[in-house]
Amino acid sequence: MRYENSHIPREKISQQKDYKHNNYQHFTTQRRKDKKAVSFRYLALFFITFVTRLLPIFAIFVMGNKKLIIMKTRNSSAHAAKNIKAKEPVKMRFKKLANGNLSIYLDIYHPNSGERQYEFLRIYLVPETDEKSKAMNSKNLELAKTIQAKKIVQLNTEIHGISNAKERSKILLRDYLASYASNMGKSVQQGINSLIYHLKKYKQNDIQIGKIDKNYILGFIDYLEDAQIEHTERHKGKTLSNNTQASYFKYFKMALNEAVTDDIISFNPILSIKKKRRPTPKKVDREFLTAEELQKFASTDFPNDLLKRAFMVGCLTGLRHCDIKQMKWSNVGVIENGVESIKLIQQKTQDAVSIPLNSNITKWLPKRGDAKDTDLVFEGLITLGRTNEILPTWAAKAGINKHLTFHISRHTFAVTAIENGIDIYVVSKILGHKSIAITEIYAKVLDKSKRDAMEKMNQIEV
Repeated sequence: MRYENSHIPREKISQQKDYKHNNYQHFTTQRRKDKKAVSFRYLALFFITFVTRLLPIFAIFVMGNKKLIIMKTRNSSAHAAKNIKAKEPVKMRFKKLANGNLSIYLDIYHPNSGERQYEFLRIYLVPETDEKSKAMNSKNLELAKTIQAKKIVQLNTEIHGISNAKERSKILLRDYLASYASNMGKSVQQGINSLIYHLKKYKQNDIQIGKIDKNYILGFIDYLEDAQIEHTERHKGKTLSNNTQASYFKYFKMALNEAVTDDIISFNPILSIKKKRRPTPKKVDREFLTAEELQKFASTDFPNDLLKRAFMVGCLTGLRHCDIKQMKWSNVGVIENGVESIKLIQQKTQDAVSIPLNSNITKWLPKRGDAKDTDLVFEGLITLGRTNEILPTWAAKAGINKHLTFHISRHTFAVTAIENGIDIYVVSKILGHKSIAITEIYAKVLDKSKRDAMEKMNQIEV
């Protein structure tokens, strides 16, 4: 067989074949490398595309989960807060009264029964016009919060079915009365304090409230019948009046009724006493001064000029001794509906009262001089107890044969106002009565006075 290029030597041809083979291997190896490089580039491009396209989606997913976690946390917190509130279903609320005061009451929810109860605490917040009113509001608010805390404890006891009535019944009677009095008005506080005093005189050692029985009550009734007055010189050594005994007994019954409400005792032992055995008040005529007697008092000299002025202002305005004693110059001359008035908060009821000024009232007010608005009008006025001890001396000097107390000035105003044709509703507002029925008593007093006068006229033979 004849080879092409036969003229080329065999060795040369062999070298050419080797060269081609080597080139082929080199080309194949390079191609493989190129394919690997292309594959790597595609892989890198794919990875970059994957990351750039899916990363935002992944971020959204992560953030969504984070928000979900936050929302779940918030919901859990809200649920926990709701559960906490559910354990304290006693809310303090405020009712605005017509006089501008706020009456504090508790909104109580009983989970076991599903009933809602509103308990008015007889604690008030007054408009904060000075530091004294601010301090009083702060004190009253703290007291209300204390009562609220006690109610929460009582309610939790009810919710969880815990019965500690036996322990509560071990509370000492006089301690409970003092606690009960702290939530009441000033006049009731004074009455209960006097009751505590006589209970101590009756039995030196205090008694657990759960151990009070019929015999204890009957023994106290017997004590009251023989008890003597010790606080005032004028009446010292005299026995308590029937009305005073009835008053103490009324406060005792009120407090024990409250103990039943508080689940401290299950029954008020006073209810086991027959009514005819209980102290009952006797109906007495309300003393007052006639216009002629009032003129006699005004013209009679009296050593204590400040007391005389205070009594006359009481007869002309119907204000109580405590209100006259606390009256400041800022309360006098207040413009009310275009009229100069005395405007103040009554100490007994915490209600506002406004009394138009006239020349008679102004004449009996002390001279102001350089006194500031914050100064008392009747600076140095003696206490009510001392006042009632020395007023009869003035009555005797004026030739008036009546048992004179400062409160008669209030009766005098009411009867005189009604007698002179002032509408009974207006009189009721000036006196600060909560019910017009109280004011109507003075109208009945006036009717009786007229009947008595006509009876005397009937005795004259003409």
